[in-house]
Amino acid sequence: MQDADEFPSWIESRRLIISQLTTMESAIRDLGAKIDKFNDSSRERALEVAKESQSGISDLNLRVAMLELRAKLWGGMIGLAAGGVGTVIVQLIMRSFQR
Repeated sequence: MQDADEFPSWIESRRLIISQLTTMESAIRDLGAKIDKFNDSSRERALEVAKESQSGISDLNLRVAMLELRAKLWGGMIGLAAGGVGTVIVQLIMRSFQR
């Protein structure tokens, strides 16, 4: 009689185990889908940040190049003016010695 009671009990336990495994499989698939969705959104955000950073770096490089050009132009003009003033002073000194 004990075997007769254990067999229906085992069948019911087996059904419960299969039901739980099915539920767990479904939960794992849902979790996997959520993880994939999160990874995709994170990847897209990282690409957006990289594009913004690259744009900012390009703008910064352009500004630095423009400032370098302005500095060189100002340096050239100051050098030209200083050279002209120096030449005039030397010419005035030379004329004063010639008299």
